[in-house]
Formats: sequence, C-alpha cells, structure tokens
Amino acid sequence: MITYRLATTEDNEQLIRLTAAAGMNGETILRIDRRPDFFKLLEKRGESLVHIALDGNTIVGSLCASRQAVYVGGEIFPVYYIGDFKVMPSHRNMGIGLELCNRLAENLISRGADLAFLNVSRGNERPFIFFKNRSGIPDFDSVGTFHVHQFIGRKQKPDLEDLKEETRISGELVSFLNSYYARYELGPVIREENLAGLQIFTVRRNHQIQAVMCLSDTMHLKQNVIMKLSLSLQWQLRLLNGFHRILGISRMPALHKPVNLLYIKYLAADPCDKNLVKGLVRSAMNIAYQKSYSFASIGLHENDPLQDCFGGLFKMTFHSVGLLVSMQDNRQLVDKIKTGVPFEDYSLV
Repeated sequence: MITYRLATTEDNEQLIRLTAAAGMNGETILRIDRRPDFFKLLEKRGESLVHIALDGNTIVGSLCASRQAVYVGGEIFPVYYIGDFKVMPSHRNMGIGLELCNRLAENLISRGADLAFLNVSRGNERPFIFFKNRSGIPDFDSVGTFHVHQFIGRKQKPDLEDLKEETRISGELVSFLNSYYARYELGPVIREENLAGLQIFTVRRNHQIQAVMCLSDTMHLKQNVIMKLSLSLQWQLRLLNGFHRILGISRMPALHKPVNLLYIKYLAADPCDKNLVKGLVRSAMNIAYQKSYSFASIGLHENDPLQDCFGGLFKMTFHSVGLLVSMQDNRQLVDKIKTGVPFEDYSLV
C-alpha cells in the first residue's frame, strides 16, 4: 500500500537514494545527486516543503516546492519553485506521480499560493502530462526556452583591467543587483544572505558599479552526473580531452562521474555592453580553468539580451523549458511574465 506524508530530515538518506535512482530524461540524460544533505539545496532555494510517497517504509516518490520572492512587473511577488519530481522506476505507472501532484496542489492552495514555476529538460514530456487538465487548476503555460551555456574553462589573460573582486557585501552592491533584476520577470529579490559565500566581481566606471558577476560552487550541495550523451557529443568530449593541454582548456567530464561546474549565478551589466559582458565571462572561464572546473555555467532565457554577448566564446549549450501556472487563474499576471524576459537561477536547479 502506498502512503503519503511530508518529509523530515530523518528521510535524508532515502531521498538521496531516490534522487540517484531517478534521473532527468531529455536530450541529455542527467542525474543530480544530493550528497551529503538532500535538504541543503532546498534551504538555498527558500522555505520548502517535500511531499513523499512510501511503499511500506521505503520512499518511492517525491515532489518539492520552495517559496521564493521574485519581481513581476517590477513588484515583489511570492512564487513556488517546483522541483525534485521523482518516482522510483519500479513504481512508475501506478498513479504515484499524479497523487503527489494532487497533494502538493492542495497544500499550496491551502496556503493561498498563486504562482508556481518549474523547468524540465527539453524533450522530457512527462511533467507536461502530469500538470495538464487538472481539476480546479489552470494548465501550466510555457514561458519559453532557457539556454544553459557551459563555457569551457580556458587559460587566458583577463582583459578587464577594472575588474575587482569584492571582499565585502555592500548596500551599493545589493541595490545594483536588485535594480537590475527588477527588470526581469521572476527575477530574484536579492538580500545580503543570498550573496554570502559567493565570489563577487565588480566593474566600476566613473565611481559607479557598471557590472557585477557572482560565481558559485554548489558541488557540496548537488553533483550533476551525466548518464547518457549522444555519440556526437561523446566524440567531441574525447577529442577535447585528447588536446586539452595544447588548447589550454579544462578537462571535459566523463560519463557516470560528477561534472565539476562553476556557476555564474548572477551576471548583470548596466548598460548591456557586449565587450564588457564577454570580458566577464572570459574571466569566469579563466577562473574555471585555474580551479580545475570543466565549465563555467549560466542559464539564460532565449530572449535575454545577454544572449547576444557570447559570440566566439567556447561553449556547449543545453536547453530547458520553463513552465508557469497561476493557481488563482490570474491570466494578466501570467501574460506579463510570458511577454517579458523570465529569469531562473540554474545554480539551484
């Protein structure tokens, strides 16, 4: 008999095993491990709840929601980020995923929640099936495709003479980032605690911050393990590894092993100067190379103006689809987000 309840910290080891057993399908098959603490990543996302399904005493399914404060139309709104939708392969096609969705929806509605967001790998259709034609809840809308760029670590001389690493988190820095991300839909509301532990770089011109780049290592929170790649990608990685010393690039990841990733968590430039943005990313690539990361990674919406700044940079790109619903059927709010430039922090996905 399958039973359902909210998870507690005592479920940590079983949730880690569930995550390892249920990878993400799509164009590239990826497994995200969560050792040593499943709940640490959720703490970074925000106030979270985890619904689980159990067969006897064994966890066979999970679905999480994390409350985040974001900007919509320049105003602050709460949004629930939905993730960790997992069902053990041995227990699929038994209605467990559907029941988890029902229970999560009921929980969120009881809290007066409205906006909920999730993203799925392009090519993974299962979440569309579970979140479609649900009684009392509108369908999820696609808000477009996010391009998740993996900039290959590369040895190079930084070309921004005015790039400075910050040693403290100032009010000026927080204000700049909030002013920048308030222009995005679902842009993060940034507080000092969101920046703690990050490597932060700024560019100042005329004594004013013009650009910020924040780098984050989340290997202690999650480990991305590639389970399957197309033959063409496998050959590309082998070729790059064969010449990585000559090319001055980082070693590429291997199948079934964690990928060493350095995330570009926040990248902001006002105004959006292509050469400045490209210089920041080159600096991130150099840091990735020096610290033995395979990639410096960032995910951006297809309509993000920063997308035009990456020409000529050595990268691989994967794709993710963003899905959004207003559980209170606020079409005006959903349409505002769909017609803007949505944001998602892929360091926390």
